[in-house]
Amino acid sequence: MERKVAALRAEPDVTGFFLDFDGTLAPVVADPAAAQIAPGGCAVLEALAVRYRMVTMISGRAAADLHFRVGAGGPLYFGLYGAEEMQDSRLVQAPMAAEWRHGAEQLAEGARRLIAKLGLDGCEVEYKDLAVSIHYRKRAEPDPPAQLLQWAERSAAEVDFRVGVGRKVLELKPRSVSKAAAFERLVAGGQVRNAVVAGDDSADVEMMQAAGRCIPGHLLRVGISSSEGPEGMEENTELQLASPQELISFLERFA
Repeated sequence: MERKVAALRAEPDVTGFFLDFDGTLAPVVADPAAAQIAPGGCAVLEALAVRYRMVTMISGRAAADLHFRVGAGGPLYFGLYGAEEMQDSRLVQAPMAAEWRHGAEQLAEGARRLIAKLGLDGCEVEYKDLAVSIHYRKRAEPDPPAQLLQWAERSAAEVDFRVGVGRKVLELKPRSVSKAAAFERLVAGGQVRNAVVAGDDSADVEMMQAAGRCIPGHLLRVGISSSEGPEGMEENTELQLASPQELISFLERFA
């Protein structure tokens, strides 16, 4: 690992960092609105942004919310799995945003009605403008309610969305939107030849797999392990850490 870190540090002009937020830079909490970046995170991100070609956060959160919670100057902020970006404090969304918004509104309202009808205590709908999250972290059962999952898969397909199963959450997002696709766009120009990719969930595994296909130089994929970790994390990472705080400490080695 020391050799890998040294190799990445030696080529800052062609090295990028691609980081998730919840569960990666910030501990997972029951209330998503209470999430905070781990201590020291803002400072290390700003230091990395000065030294390296690219420092990017790609999150399921809205880009404006991500920017507010991190606050670091220099990194790029991509929200809703890459469907939107903060550019100089201005929100820029993908060209199909209006169509996706209509689909997300339908799904959010349908999910609320179904949860009320079935009395699914502990399930909460988070409307994200262009995507929808259905949280079930407050339920005792480890898996999503079967009827809710079946409804989500059927209803998402009707508006050309897809369902991702994350850490105690169902993520309903436009079919063409993913962290993997966002990563591929960011490195397509060839300016980034080395990458550090860090995440904790299934959408991050997809991004790590994309990195394995796209990065021709040094690649270091870091998984934040948990009892809720997704399939494929171990096979697609070179390093496993136990917490966001450990990741912050590891990133300090590159600053």
